[in-house]
Amino acid sequence: MALSRCAVGLFLSSVACGVAHADWYSGDPYAEVTTWPQFTDNLSTTSQTRAMTFDNFTWVPGSGGGVIDVVGGHFHNFNSGPLTTIDTAYWEIRTGMSSGVAGTLVASGSGATTNYATSFTQGGSTVQGVSVDITNFALPAGNYWFGLAIGSTNPAGAGWFVASTHGANGIGGPLGDNQHLYYQESASVVTWNYVDGVPLFAPGTIGFDPSYFIREVPAPGTGVLLCGVAALIARRRR
Repeated sequence: MALSRCAVGLFLSSVACGVAHADWYSGDPYAEVTTWPQFTDNLSTTSQTRAMTFDNFTWVPGSGGGVIDVVGGHFHNFNSGPLTTIDTAYWEIRTGMSSGVAGTLVASGSGATTNYATSFTQGGSTVQGVSVDITNFALPAGNYWFGLAIGSTNPAGAGWFVASTHGANGIGGPLGDNQHLYYQESASVVTWNYVDGVPLFAPGTIGFDPSYFIREVPAPGTGVLLCGVAALIARRRR
C-alpha cells in the first residue's frame, strides 16, 4: 500500500512541478478581443509564411538548469472553436529587439502541436491552448523576446489570433508592460517588420501582451525526492 501511495504522490507532485520550475508565463488570457493575427496557413506557402507577435521576457534558470522543454501559447478564432486544423507551430526566441529591429535570433524551431480547450473566452469563442514539445536546450539568464506562429499542414483558411493578457497569474516578468512587437511576411500584403503592436492594432490600450508560456524541464532527481516525501507521509498515516 505504501508503494501505491508513493506512486500516486510522485505522479501528482511531478505534474505540479513540471509547471513550477522557474517557468515563464505572460499571464491568463484577457476577456477583451485582441486583433493580433497569427500564422494562418501552411508554413511552406507564400500567402503568409509567418505572422507572429513577440513578447519580451526575463529568463532566470531554475533547478532544471534553465533547459527549456515546452513552449506554447493561447489562441482564439472569431468563427470557430477547437483548433481542428492546427497541427504545427513555429517559434523563435530573440534578443535585442525593438521597433523595426529584428535583433539576434537565439533559438528557433518547429514541431507538432498539442491542442486543448481552456476555461477562457475571447471574442465570444473559447481560447485554445497550444503547446510544442521542443528539442531541449539551455537558455542562459537574460532578457529575451518570444514569438509563436501556429499553422496547419492542411490549411483551411481559418484565421487564428493570439490571446491578449494583462499579466494576471503570470510567472516571471515583465508582465503586462505592453511591450510587444508584431512581425508578418507576406507576398500579398505589405510586410510589417517587427513593429510596435499597440499603435498598429490596439491604439490607446495599456497592458496588452500575448499570452505565452515557456516551461523548463523538471530538475534531475526531483521525482525521487518527492517519492521519498510521499513515502514518509504514507508511513505516518498508517
